[in-house]
Amino acid sequence: MPKRSLPSFDRLKLLKQKNVKYIVTCYQNEFFCENHPKGKCTRGFFSLFLQAVYGIGFAKEHGLPLYVDFGNVTYPYSKCEVSNEPNNFWDKLVDQPLLTSMDVPVPNKEYEVYPLRIWNRNHYRYLHQLMLTGIKFRNELRADINEVKIRMAKLKTLGVHIRKTDHFQEVTPVKDKVFFRQIEKKITNYDRLFVATDDSEMLAILKGKFPDKIMANDCVRSVGSQPIHHKEGQKDGFLLAKEALMDCITLSNCDELILSPSNLSYAALVFNPEVNYTIVESHAAKWNRLKTLLAFHLDRLGIRKW
Repeated sequence: MPKRSLPSFDRLKLLKQKNVKYIVTCYQNEFFCENHPKGKCTRGFFSLFLQAVYGIGFAKEHGLPLYVDFGNVTYPYSKCEVSNEPNNFWDKLVDQPLLTSMDVPVPNKEYEVYPLRIWNRNHYRYLHQLMLTGIKFRNELRADINEVKIRMAKLKTLGVHIRKTDHFQEVTPVKDKVFFRQIEKKITNYDRLFVATDDSEMLAILKGKFPDKIMANDCVRSVGSQPIHHKEGQKDGFLLAKEALMDCITLSNCDELILSPSNLSYAALVFNPEVNYTIVESHAAKWNRLKTLLAFHLDRLGIRKW
């Protein structure tokens, strides 16, 4: 794979055409979505969100106007009703200039915007600044975000994100008791425990263990190993996107975090790069995380290519 953010001569020539607009999207088979030929993308919300943030960075580096298009196929966060023209759910969350007839759209390549999780505080700060400059949430969503900030400022809160359902397919999981031990070590120093989890059974267990401490947003959760965003017809897709985003933002407004090695956890650090956190992970997951971090630093030094 070419070195990240260093396009080939032919790619640069394409990007420098007149009226080019850089399109951030899950494109054909670039992101390994097996159902793209069927017109579907099954990726999770924060995989897409982080791709958009990296896309902002790439477009900025190369002086390109940008459009985020998560409407080229049907995403888990598209509208429920059947449509021949899938809607771009990103436009419901974020204000962005629409495409015009003058624009020459050039879709992103995987190596330019792949949503790598680089667990490094300086990198969170970098992504945070990209997000601040490149993502303007719509007014109604900004109002909800401000309400979260006001509510969370009144409490000293420990936040935990426990990613369940199908996450074992991506990273080797730890036993639940490892999370419980981390919470028990820290919870006495906090007023409340905010729980972000995709698993309804896990939330019920935590309510039983810490009945006077639990806070959780009202949202759809899964029972079993199938993630909610893979269950067609369960709920309006845009609402699923908004619930995921608000869970992440609430988590980012906690005073300390206990995190799964997941995209939602990572995005919480992009929203708040300075928060103290602990990653709860298996040895295999930790080794993979450190290998990615090492490769990233070597790439920055020009020693290796992605």
